Amino acid sequence: MRGTNWFTAGPLIVLAALAGCRDGVVSPAASPIKAPSLAAPAPMSLAPQGRPHLALSGDLPDSTAVDFNVGPNGGIFYTGNHAVVFPAGSVCDPAISSYGPGTWDAPCTALQSTIKVHAEVRRSGGGTAVDFTPALRFVPSTNPSRWVWLLMYSPDARGATGDLSRFNILYAPTLGATRIDETVDDGSLRTYVDTFSGISLRRVKHFSAYIEAGYGSGAGKSCDPSGGGC
Repeated sequence: MRGTNWFTAGPLIVLAALAGCRDGVVSPAASPIKAPSLAAPAPMSLAPQGRPHLALSGDLPDSTAVDFNVGPNGGIFYTGNHAVVFPAGSVCDPAISSYGPGTWDAPCTALQSTIKVHAEVRRSGGGTAVDFTPALRFVPSTNPSRWVWLLMYSPDARGATGDLSRFNILYAPTLGATRIDETVDDGSLRTYVDTFSGISLRRVKHFSAYIEAGYGSGAGKSCDPSGGGC
C-alpha cells in the first residue's frame, strides 16, 4: 500500500494523525486565480483569499496514530496539533483515478462514498513526520477555496522575520526519503507562514510524506518523475 508523509521545517511540528472532524470547511469561495509565480515561503498575509482560517493550540501530543473518515462532504480533521481541510467533493475516487507523479493535475472522478484514512505521526530527530494510508490525490481546481489545505502548528514561527525557509513544508515519497520542494514546478504549493499565531499552511495535491525544511537535511530538491525520486 502506498504511503503518504508530510513534514514541516524549522522547529517543525509535522502533520499529526488526523483526528476529530468538525463542520465548516473553508472560508467563502474566491474567484479562480493563477498559481503564485514565486515559490519561497511567504507571510500569511499573501495567502489566497480562499484559504481556511483555523486556530491551532499546540496542546495535544505530537506523536500519535489516528483514523478518520472523509467523504463527499469533506471536513476539517484535526491531527494532534495540526489539521487538514477538505472542501466538499475534493477527494479523487482511488478506485477509478490515476495516482503518481504526472497525474496530480489530471481530471478525476470525485469520491462519492466515505474512505477511511490512517495517519501515523512520529516525532524523530529532525522533527515530526506523518505517514498517510491509503495514498490519495485531490480534485484539481484553480480556485483556492476548492483546494485541500494542510495546516501545521509551528510555534517557533511566532515573531519570525526575514527568511521563512525553515518553515517550508516539503514533500517526501516515504518517511526518511529525500525531501522535495514541489514549488519548483508548481507555485500553488507554496507555504505561507503566520508569524503571529505560529502556523504554517500550504495546499496539498496528494497524500504522501511532508516535512518542514529546517530539519535534518534541510533544503529540498525539485521533483523529477523520470528519475524515480518522486
